[in-house]
Amino acid sequence: MRALFAALLLALAACGAQQSPLREVTIESPATLGLSLRELPAAMLRASGLPYGLAVMKAGTLAERAGLRVGDIIYAVNQQRLRNIEDFTRLVAAQEGGSLSLLVRRGTSDFYVPMDLSGGAPESKDKLLRT
Repeated sequence: MRALFAALLLALAACGAQQSPLREVTIESPATLGLSLRELPAAMLRASGLPYGLAVMKAGTLAERAGLRVGDIIYAVNQQRLRNIEDFTRLVAAQEGGSLSLLVRRGTSDFYVPMDLSGGAPESKDKLLRT
């Protein structure tokens, strides 16, 4: 299914490439986040009902653990809708070492994905009690 979706993305990107090149962004810090995003062609955005969004092209260890998958569309960060790729990079840079809340569309479902940019392991809810 992922391969089919990726092929569809590439085919639509090729159709829309005549209008303007699609830009990509990769978050490199922390390196284990491994999040790579790409702008979507206008036709795909119209089909999804979104004015703007970034497709997840790669989800590294932390991004995958947070719940992101290849093919997800991120269209808001910290409850602020994205208008362009610069909005995304600005909002992520403002939270360096902090946390983000990404609004994601997967198929017909929308949901929030919390992301910890500090690179640390998520805090365990289990506590060890010593007596």
